[in-house]
Formats: sequence, C-alpha cells, structure tokens
Amino acid sequence: MPKIAIYKNLVFFLYAYDLAERAHLHVSNNKRGRRRSAKIWLDTLEVFERGSLSDKELRECQRVLATNQETVLEQIRNFAEGKNVVLLNLNN
Repeated sequence: MPKIAIYKNLVFFLYAYDLAERAHLHVSNNKRGRRRSAKIWLDTLEVFERGSLSDKELRECQRVLATNQETVLEQIRNFAEGKNVVLLNLNN
C-alpha cells in the first residue's frame, strides 16, 4: 500500500491488488486514518467512493490531481513495474 503523494493532510495511496482496475488513487485525511478512504478515477477525476472526506476535501483532491495527473500516473506505472516510487509532495 504505497503512498504516492501528500497534500496538506491528504494522503494519496494505492493498493497493489487494485492495479488491474482502471487507474485510480485512494485518498484519506491523515488525521482521521485510512478506515474510509475516497477513491478517485484518474482518467476522469470522478469520485467513485467519497469515504469520510468532506466535499471541500474532495474538490481539493480533484484539483490537485488535475494539476499533477501525469506525474501521479508515472508513479503508479513505476510501482506496477517494480521500480522505485517517490513520494510526491504536492504542497508546492
């Protein structure tokens, strides 16, 4: 369950067994834990599962992913190919 990116209190991660699905990330608020993470498709930035994130947090996720979509997809490809994954700090 590698972390792909962080933005403020939001942690973007994936599950290895999810690689067969279309590209997506799970997102949780680091302060609340990963119990109920959101799931966002990366091709459309559609929220598939909202988890315990607020509407504001979900909009932030979509905005941050739209800005960094290609870099995030590259990290997912690296993980799928067994290469090193660099934790992206998207706060800048």
